[in-house]
Amino acid sequence: MYLASMLINKAHLAFLAILLLLITHSSLAAEMLQMEFWEEDNVYHLRSASIINAPPELIISTLLDYNNFYRLSGGIKETRYLEPDPDGVPVALTVIESCVLFFCKQLIKTERVLHPSNNEVILEADPTRSDFKFMRSRWSVREIGGSTVLSYDMDMQADFWIPPLIGAWAIKHKLYSSAMNMAQRMEMMARTGTPLNKFKIQ
Repeated sequence: MYLASMLINKAHLAFLAILLLLITHSSLAAEMLQMEFWEEDNVYHLRSASIINAPPELIISTLLDYNNFYRLSGGIKETRYLEPDPDGVPVALTVIESCVLFFCKQLIKTERVLHPSNNEVILEADPTRSDFKFMRSRWSVREIGGSTVLSYDMDMQADFWIPPLIGAWAIKHKLYSSAMNMAQRMEMMARTGTPLNKFKIQ
């Protein structure tokens, strides 16, 4: 009888452990819905969309929090706001540590941060203060069934050498992993109420 009771208790514990894992997994259900990345005439283009279990207001405010944005994903060494442009538009600095095989480079982006509506953020790089000849990106959100679809479109021309063939693959891989890291952290923020400035740097 004692042995049977122990076995039943162990079975219950195992069941609870599995249930806990399932609950944890389902609560962090960020998913990439679309990702297209291509190069044309030395200009790289990205069109992507992911679904995130977090309210759109939280996502937009997080994307605008450049003083803590670097906490969202590994590979981003530094982000912070600089002095606004003369027309009053906010300006943000991003420093990225990027590696392709054995080739590593620190990249700098200085961007105007435009917030034309409650559901979008547009970034325009200043080529005189960036490692990009041209770069424009746009975040947009829309709420669907209690979750949020986050779209990210980007067009850029690098002002540095990108290895042929493997370079485009490596950039796409990095963009995908960064997007998923960001989505999972925003889901964690929504689920636990933890602000971005309390997250450890990845």
